[in-house]
Amino acid sequence: MRVLVNALPVRYGGGATHLKQQLTALGRVAPELQLHNLLSPWAEVDGLPGTTEVVPVRSVATRFAYEQLRLPLRAADVLYCPANFGPLACRAPMVLTLQNPHYYRSGLAMPGTRVSRPPWKVKANHWAMRRADAIIAISHALAEEAVATVPGIADRLHVIHSGVPEWPAESEPVPGLPDRYVLSVANTAPHKRVQDVVAGWAAACDRTRGDVALVLVGRTTDEQSTHYRSLAGPHVRRLVMLGPVRRRAQLKHIYERALAMILMSTLETFSFTPGEAGLVGCPLVVSDIPVHREVTMGHAALVPLRDTGALAEVMIAGFRQWTPGSALWRWPVSWDDNARMLVDVFCEVGAAGVVSHA
Repeated sequence: MRVLVNALPVRYGGGATHLKQQLTALGRVAPELQLHNLLSPWAEVDGLPGTTEVVPVRSVATRFAYEQLRLPLRAADVLYCPANFGPLACRAPMVLTLQNPHYYRSGLAMPGTRVSRPPWKVKANHWAMRRADAIIAISHALAEEAVATVPGIADRLHVIHSGVPEWPAESEPVPGLPDRYVLSVANTAPHKRVQDVVAGWAAACDRTRGDVALVLVGRTTDEQSTHYRSLAGPHVRRLVMLGPVRRRAQLKHIYERALAMILMSTLETFSFTPGEAGLVGCPLVVSDIPVHREVTMGHAALVPLRDTGALAEVMIAGFRQWTPGSALWRWPVSWDDNARMLVDVFCEVGAAGVVSHA
């Protein structure tokens, strides 16, 4: 089976991780698939199985034009679109994976996410959903949001949970880490609510000895950094902003030594960080949203959205109780499981395409 992978929308972060892990697993469990991967020049992904073609698109607009005008002409038994978008017309059966929560009910209702969901992108995603022969949501929470927004897709929708990236065998020390700290791993997106993590931590420090630091991992703008320092107040010396950590072995070391990992997002589709924390026993505190309840499986303390006072209370208790490495658990779905379920969908739509063209 020839599978053309439209990975042009993928850049970095969770989308790139999902693509790399999923296609690598496809190469293991279904080596008979002929994968041909289309990447944009700015994609931070390498080492994919099959053949890879970098399409010389220069912007989001030219990428979208290529998807609509050139991609439908490419020969394939199945067109796989792993990142929310696909052509509105094509000869091959199309499988579309949904990964972006901004395009559906809760995301559309959040004013702070408007920059992440320009109207044309929302419409393009919804059009692709209506066109797709099969649609994959990476969590039940996302599936519910998508069906509530575009009800006509329910009979073509499959839930295939993502796996969680495995850690390298050995961790690599990171110099300058505090002795005792809680951890946040998030990017600059407004829905990540890193400011709530900082405010809750600062409030907890106000009421304790204040010997627990906060380590932030991820992209941070200058404006955000200034805001976080202001929120930290007198505890700013214990606020450590590491920026992006590219080396997985170093990130593992940071998780291993943390008292807890704090995640206060208002919106997610499937978060890798809770499962990564569980693999090294890092205790979890997460915002109480459906997808966090789904992916933490009872292994996290749940905090109401934007409630920094409640977060401070959980931290105060945790400062006395948390121990690095004490909360081991494993997300039950592997990337190989994910790949096998995806192959079943490919075979289903591919066979239907053969019948329909007979």
